[in-house]
Amino acid sequence: MVFDNLIIRARSLSKSYGEEIVLEDFNIDIWYGSIFGILGVSGSGKTTALRLLAGFENPDEGTIEMHNKVIYDKKINIPPEERKIGMVFQDYALFPHLTVEKNIAFGLSKDEIKNGRLEEIINMTNLQPYRNKYPQDISGGQQQRVSIARALAPKPEVILLDEPFTSLDAQMARDLREEVVSLLRATKTTGIIVTHDQEEALSVCDIVSVLENGKVIQSATPQEIYLNPISQTVANSVGDPNIIKGISTNGRVKTSLGTFNSAYDGDLDVSIRPECIEVNLDSNGDYIVKECIFYGHDQVISFENKNGEVFRARSLPSMIFEPGDQVCIDVTEVTTFPSKR
Repeated sequence: MVFDNLIIRARSLSKSYGEEIVLEDFNIDIWYGSIFGILGVSGSGKTTALRLLAGFENPDEGTIEMHNKVIYDKKINIPPEERKIGMVFQDYALFPHLTVEKNIAFGLSKDEIKNGRLEEIINMTNLQPYRNKYPQDISGGQQQRVSIARALAPKPEVILLDEPFTSLDAQMARDLREEVVSLLRATKTTGIIVTHDQEEALSVCDIVSVLENGKVIQSATPQEIYLNPISQTVANSVGDPNIIKGISTNGRVKTSLGTFNSAYDGDLDVSIRPECIEVNLDSNGDYIVKECIFYGHDQVISFENKNGEVFRARSLPSMIFEPGDQVCIDVTEVTTFPSKR
């Protein structure tokens, strides 16, 4: 998908609370109609970044633009209600004393309600059966749907979602994610999702920014983030790779799992994703199966080399492995980084 119209640009944002630096030199570009993900562990600054974009808090330094016009710098601070940005909170933030219908209508004018916007958004989000219920009388998934409907009702240009599916069970989270993506695409609303869930970021977003200690360390498509991480930190954030040490000479790095091509020389960290290791039964193989965890759609095989090092491979479920089996391996792809040691 190609995006050619920049809607939000943030440059050199920083934010501290006392002596704690939460964001530092934070930079992002958000394109109109895209779904943008900010991926990071708890405490990496994700929610603070959203609150700065929404205008709920002010940066200590930096600028924020919408449509190439400044909405925040040292001289200008456009208030949240004038930014045309909606917010979906992690805890839903619904009014318990208002019905579903009245929660959704909260941000609409009387004219907008009269002209049918309330009915339109209730129908769009499939909330007709719940309109007269109170938040505490419906499920967590339905509460989150109400929260999303309320944010979309005033037709914002951008909607911010703060860990929107964290409290839902896995199946409900997947179903609601698909609904939200469809809604954002159908309404051509730009979405920014912050999450610690790599599956969520990779499956939903057009662009993902990986955040560490308040800094964006890589921003790219999900495919680029996954296949070509620029650091071991990024590799670890979007998967569970085997990380092994190696020494590279003349573009060839020698490791305990074989020798591979490398863009670097010297001491390296070599990242090998489990799905990039093919395992086959071999009575003369150099490796021994330690454990096999079956997931149905695939399986993860832990195997050990002669030095007692244990690695993981991921394969289709058709081949059966048992602890103690001798196996050989074939590594199809590796990524290398200069070692931190």
